[in-house]
Amino acid sequence: MTPTRTRGTPAPPRRGYHHGDLKNALRAAAGTLLARHGAQGVSLREIAVVAGVSHTAAYRHYADKQALLADLAEEGFRRLAQINRETMAATTGGPLAQLEACGRAYVRFGLEQPQLLQLMFGQAVPDGSAHPGLQAASEELAQTLAGIVAAGQEAGEIRAVPPGDVTLAAWSLVHGLSLLIVGRRMPVPSIDDAFVEHASRACVALLIAGIAEAGHRPA
Repeated sequence: MTPTRTRGTPAPPRRGYHHGDLKNALRAAAGTLLARHGAQGVSLREIAVVAGVSHTAAYRHYADKQALLADLAEEGFRRLAQINRETMAATTGGPLAQLEACGRAYVRFGLEQPQLLQLMFGQAVPDGSAHPGLQAASEELAQTLAGIVAAGQEAGEIRAVPPGDVTLAAWSLVHGLSLLIVGRRMPVPSIDDAFVEHASRACVALLIAGIAEAGHRPA
């Protein structure tokens, strides 16, 4: 039986988010602040304000700002790995076509989430190994790329060179292109959608031409 509350008795505190909902709300608030201000503009106090919860609520899930940023970076790696998997599933034509499509998808991700991309690969979280979830998510992304390369070599589409070297070259190209476009320091009249599409297609096509085995290289 639920006891009645007499007049003058303080009301019981309102329940906040359920356990899982609180962390999701904090993560969403942190993502909003990251997109607006970058990693330097994210703090546990500010995410609590944006999420509409008390300052101490943030500490239920994050010990400090580093833990929060590591969680955001981990989510970014997992999201990008999922984009790769979905792109591969939707692309016909074999591993080379999949690698090209994933390269363009990577550039689009960087343009849509520039602050997140810089957090994922920057020094805001200097020791990724201190955060097992982040380390695993980073390896998950690498494995999606390595898997395409391995499939391409097995099918005779990609040159028989060390697969790690091919994976690193492909990753470096699309990541570097993303940062160049996001930084808008390129000596071109305008960095618009048309330029981004042309640049991503041209650079990835040149990569494919370089790693493709004879007979599979684009004309």
